Order: sequence, then structure tokens, then C-alpha cells
Amino acid sequence: MMETSKGVPGFALFTLLFFTVGAVFAVISYTIYRNNQNLIEHGIETTGVVIDLHRLKPREYPLAPSIRFVKKGGSEHVFHSSEARNPPAYQIGEQVTLYYDPADPDNVHLEGNYLFVYVFAGMAAMFWLFSIWNIGSAVREIFQWIAG
Repeated sequence: MMETSKGVPGFALFTLLFFTVGAVFAVISYTIYRNNQNLIEHGIETTGVVIDLHRLKPREYPLAPSIRFVKKGGSEHVFHSSEARNPPAYQIGEQVTLYYDPADPDNVHLEGNYLFVYVFAGMAAMFWLFSIWNIGSAVREIFQWIAG
């Protein structure tokens, strides 16, 4: 008598994939947060002035700030942010507090700006919301499928 093998546990694999993607987004969010905190703790704090609002892609409205600040030692530097918002979070002429890495002045954290942390944490939460309730049974089902 032949034993029929069970098919691929599609829902279990899908659940595991969602959980894993959520974990990756959580790690990305935490890494961005830690990098920002590292700049706050070990970088140089200064004040900059928003000199321009630029688009990251042509014909797209979200605008990111370009900020001029004076580095330790007296030379000026312009930082072009890659975090664009609609409506813009900053106005031309606005003064902002920022932290920068003296070895890499383009590595900047604008005080209070945690947009990417929130975005990735939110995506992690959404993926986990759809998978957390079934992850235990999904892992068991996958291991049983692998074991035969």
C-alpha cells in the first residue's frame, strides 16, 4: 500500500514568510534608530539652516531639505536629505539642530526626525499582525512536512 504524501503547506509557508519579512523590517527599523542614537551620543551637535527644498525624483512633489551647517573647524557643508515629505517638514530659512559624524559629514541626523524608524517599524507591525497568531502552528506544520 502506497503512502500518500502531504502537499506543500502553502498557508504555513506564507505565514512564515510574513513573519520573516516583519522581522527584517523590525531589524532595519532598530538599526536606523541605533545609528541615529549613535550620532546623537558620539556625533557633533550643531545648528544648520534649510537653504533649499529639493525633489528626490523629477515630477514628484514630496520635498526634502538641503541644510547648510558649519563643521567643527569652521568650514561650511551642505547636507541634502533623502527624506522627502508632502507637505515638507521644513521651510527655507528655518534653523534646525542636527548631529553629524565628523569623519563623514553627510551622515546626519536631524533632531526629532525618526520618519524611517516609524515607517519600518509600522511595516514590521503590519506583517507581524498578519502572522503572529499562526506562527507556532505554521512552524510545526513546516517541520512535519520536511520530516515527512
